[in-house]
Amino acid sequence: MSRTVVLTGASAGVGRATAREFGRRGDRVALLARNHEALEAAAEEIRREGGTALAIPTDVADADQVEAAAERAEREL
Repeated sequence: MSRTVVLTGASAGVGRATAREFGRRGDRVALLARNHEALEAAAEEIRREGGTALAIPTDVADADQVEAAAERAEREL
């Protein structure tokens, strides 16, 4: 069963490792963080391993950005 998973802080550390694991398990992964380059690199790692990933640069302290990220994840994943 494939799920859509949204992870914040997904550009590094535990968030990035968690995103990769969800990708390995076949889930569609939306990665949220502020660092665009690191975020895209994390998404590319998931894609190289056969997963589906969408990098969405987001500052989770900004409610409008969070809402826009949620809408984009729903639309594109």
